[in-house]
Amino acid sequence: MTNLIGRAGLLGAGPFFAGGLALMQPQMTAAADGAGFLGSIALEPAAWINGHILMLVAAGLYALAGSAVTRTLEGQGRPLAGQLIGLPLIAGAVLLGGNFALDFVYAALVNGMDLETANAVRTTLISDPILPTIFSAAGPAIWLLGMASLALYALITGAVSRLTGVLILAGWGIVMGLHGAFPYAEALGHFTVGAGFGLVAFARSDA
Repeated sequence: MTNLIGRAGLLGAGPFFAGGLALMQPQMTAAADGAGFLGSIALEPAAWINGHILMLVAAGLYALAGSAVTRTLEGQGRPLAGQLIGLPLIAGAVLLGGNFALDFVYAALVNGMDLETANAVRTTLISDPILPTIFSAAGPAIWLLGMASLALYALITGAVSRLTGVLILAGWGIVMGLHGAFPYAEALGHFTVGAGFGLVAFARSDA
């Protein structure tokens, strides 16, 4: 069993992430209807801000979940696997949280200036590749590497639970395969991923 804080991360990360995406659905719909990125935020600012608050919390919970995964596998006598899987989950979640924090800047832009000026400022911000590379590219990639590693390791070895691997892969299948096909598909996918992580909270650990 993981400790109380780690268990909270494992059980809460997926639902918080899914809840954030569900709250953002009006903004996502506006963007899909042609409002443009900043235009969709201007049309649905509450959806963008409230959704990102929940996803920022979820990123922190995923970092705790990564630490709990490490401890659980170490407690099962799998210290190397624990480090190789847990560290990418933690690092990716922290960088993902940085990306969500930066997203609040866009809400401030559309709130404080006209849309044309806001788009010009955003273009200037993202013209330097450092921040987009670190937060928008590297963060999600590292996070997904940790998730894929956990899913495959669970399926191959039976560590934690093979159902953990099934749910994580199924959830990402929903996200990637059905995203845009119907409302809330992405939220459903992340809730499914979170269910896979939640099972780790009750996995055996001899530590």
